[in-house]
Amino acid sequence: MPALEVASRVAVTTAEGPGRRFALWVQGCSLRCPGCCNPHLFAAGRGSTIPVDALLAEIARAAREHALEGITVLGGEPLEQRPGLTALCRGAAALGLGVLVFSGLRLEEARALPGFEQLWPHVDTLVDGRYDRRRPEPPPERGGRRFIGSTNQRLHHRSERYADPALWCGPPRVEIQLEPDGGFSAHGEPRALADLLHALERR
Repeated sequence: MPALEVASRVAVTTAEGPGRRFALWVQGCSLRCPGCCNPHLFAAGRGSTIPVDALLAEIARAAREHALEGITVLGGEPLEQRPGLTALCRGAAALGLGVLVFSGLRLEEARALPGFEQLWPHVDTLVDGRYDRRRPEPPPERGGRRFIGSTNQRLHHRSERYADPALWCGPPRVEIQLEPDGGFSAHGEPRALADLLHALERR
């Protein structure tokens, strides 16, 4: 069974796609978009290498405990770990979960990669395109899409599961979750997250 180099993961979130989701951030990205909200995920080799079957066991348990709608895979650049990503998405789909993948590569670029066509049938929606800080997604009150970083990024719905435009509308979501070691993780839409952290720093 393949493995993935993983930076972090959360068992349930509503800030990384439609519905209640298991979210996983891979480690490593050669695209290194200026202004990326996750620059600490650029360098490969700094995450934890986890067999996909172990991740799927976690996902199955989380799905039972939290009535999950799906999984979201972000990064880092997920498509730089295609064998593991394919196995993960195939397994999640077999559990009946929706699969949402964020990639800095455009779909046209992804289709040229070895192994992508084995991955694609197991993805419901791909959000593609490099983050462009010169073209930030506008706030929802001005027609901006939820979960999306910049206006050049596109939604590719391979299935109808997340094709309803209403799923991509609404106020930005941010979550702060306490960790077992006493720390915390913060995730969600970058603009709203930055505003929240700035407000907390001022207290």
